Amino acid sequence: MATATVAPGGVGAKREGVNAWQVARWLTLVLYAVTLLGVAVGGARTASVEDLQAALQQGAVDQVRVVGALDGPGGYSDAVQGVSTVRLEWQDGWHRSVAEIWQVSSLEELRSQGFDETSRDYIIGDVGEELRRIAPGVEIVSAEWPNGVYGSFGGWEVRGAYAYLPMALLVACLIVLVNSPQPRLATRWGWAWLMLSPTILVAAPAYLILGARGQLPGRRRLNGIVAFLIVGLLL
Repeated sequence: MATATVAPGGVGAKREGVNAWQVARWLTLVLYAVTLLGVAVGGARTASVEDLQAALQQGAVDQVRVVGALDGPGGYSDAVQGVSTVRLEWQDGWHRSVAEIWQVSSLEELRSQGFDETSRDYIIGDVGEELRRIAPGVEIVSAEWPNGVYGSFGGWEVRGAYAYLPMALLVACLIVLVNSPQPRLATRWGWAWLMLSPTILVAAPAYLILGARGQLPGRRRLNGIVAFLIVGLLL
């Protein structure tokens, strides 16, 4: 009587695939934790000029770094003409904050460049002097725009080597997403749109911990169109 036997290779390969998938999922979660730590250590919170002004009025800021200002060799002078994007950096408590504002040499220059003079997103003249009007004792440090890579992660800006962490996390999450079983809570396109936006700060761990566990039969999921609209509203 002939008998047939099934080689255990298929079962072993399936188990190996499941194990490899789980390892990739948890390694990506570890990368998320490393990214959070890197952003906290080497990143800066994206803030507004109003936030800086409030911190200066409260006496919470001792030094402001002014990057890219319209300064000549001896500092700002009335002979300097033009418009420049200025980056303001300051330490507020345990974290650094950054904000950007337009610096213009005159109101006429502002109009000639087509900017809206009714907005509050510009400073006429010396940026350092304007900040000292709010806090006379604040130290102003001038600097040039730095070279190198920079990125953002959940409303935080990172530069240098730390900028590669959010990029690596995004790539890892998308690779896991594409090669995963159908996820729960949202479709693949739904999770992808959430990860391609500032909501990645919440979307990445939510997918890795909950979504990657697999689709639940009969449960409704957030589709790509709705996720895209949510991201558009947030931006």
